[in-house]
Amino acid sequence: MTFDLPWDPEMESPATVLIIGGGPVGIEAAIYARFLGYFVSIFESRRVGHRMLDWHDRPLALPVSQVTTPLGHAAIAAQNPEYQRPDPNRIFTGREYAEEYLIPLAKTDLLFDDIHFLSPVADVSRIRTHRRDPIHLQDRCNDEFRVLVQGQHRGPWIARGDCVIDCRGHSIEPIGMGPGGGLAIGERDHENDFLLHAPGDRKHEPKHLNGKHLGLIGQDAMACQCVEDWLQRFPPETESRLTWMVRPRGPYDSHRYSKLRDSIESTSPRNLVCLETLGVESLARQENGKFRWKLLKEDDSTVELETDLAMRRTGYRYRSIGCELHSHADHWVGANAHSEWNAPTFVTAEPGYYVIRAGSVNGHSIEEGAGAGLPAAFEGIRQVFAMIGGREDLDLYKIIQQQSGSS
Repeated sequence: MTFDLPWDPEMESPATVLIIGGGPVGIEAAIYARFLGYFVSIFESRRVGHRMLDWHDRPLALPVSQVTTPLGHAAIAAQNPEYQRPDPNRIFTGREYAEEYLIPLAKTDLLFDDIHFLSPVADVSRIRTHRRDPIHLQDRCNDEFRVLVQGQHRGPWIARGDCVIDCRGHSIEPIGMGPGGGLAIGERDHENDFLLHAPGDRKHEPKHLNGKHLGLIGQDAMACQCVEDWLQRFPPETESRLTWMVRPRGPYDSHRYSKLRDSIESTSPRNLVCLETLGVESLARQENGKFRWKLLKEDDSTVELETDLAMRRTGYRYRSIGCELHSHADHWVGANAHSEWNAPTFVTAEPGYYVIRAGSVNGHSIEEGAGAGLPAAFEGIRQVFAMIGGREDLDLYKIIQQQSGSS
């Protein structure tokens, strides 16, 4: 793991690591930092594990052995001597994962006082170096980070730190419903009226769908999950209907989506229709409260559809507030920067600002499903701290595993 970075990434302790996001990746990064003796501050826009709690009683994509770590188990066991490690082959549900592992880990003495709930990060800058200063990257690296936090109870406040690890799972911006992922006419005007929770979500209220016609646009993993929930909870004889608007079949379709489409087409449920479209040209809310969709077809013709409810599951555009820190923003997590510096994708053009998500690391893709990207994220955490610790062979997971004698 040799990098040709134009700055020295090593960071001696005591130092402060600022972590954005209190999900599985953020909490894991924080516990790793604390075991190494760093100070940490974790900023979570809602509550720890809220996305896993929302995943509710659906199973995760991977077993316990791959969505937890020896470090996490050791931290919980040190806090609670009666803690029993779960069977490594067990499959947690989202709720079980949050309640039995993630939240107890966040409540350990190592982390609890350093987690700031309901505290989204609004901006990141440096203390003395302006983001547009044409200054040497090593000089930027030597300057502290300044984080503006919009605390819902405390109000706006400033935190300072020596490096930032961005562990937020989702971008703030969904991909549009229009052709090519662009915005549809009226999409921004009505997005607050969209149905938010799929039938299997913790916050779903069945009365919203009973006897109603739902229009669903999108075919990513979240859209597939919504349709799978629908098929499980609304048998064909019910009065509730679903129109699933999807792109024409193509070479980039996921295995999960293709398998689901094949199943629907072979069984032809009476209350579910797949409608192929290049995207939504326009969406309007009528006086009777129903949605009027105008869909673009492959032959440039359009078709109109009326539904009681609308749901968008088109995926997200991933972006980090750190991308605007450095004046050469075109290098932000770009191929040029990574190939030039021989650096993995968690390294950004802003020295000391790292991005780790529950997804791919170094370009390797993951399977779809909740928790599927966690092993790659844990490896990214290990690599970050090996780099800033100046020790290529640093691997706390292996050390703790050897000490505990676990397999």
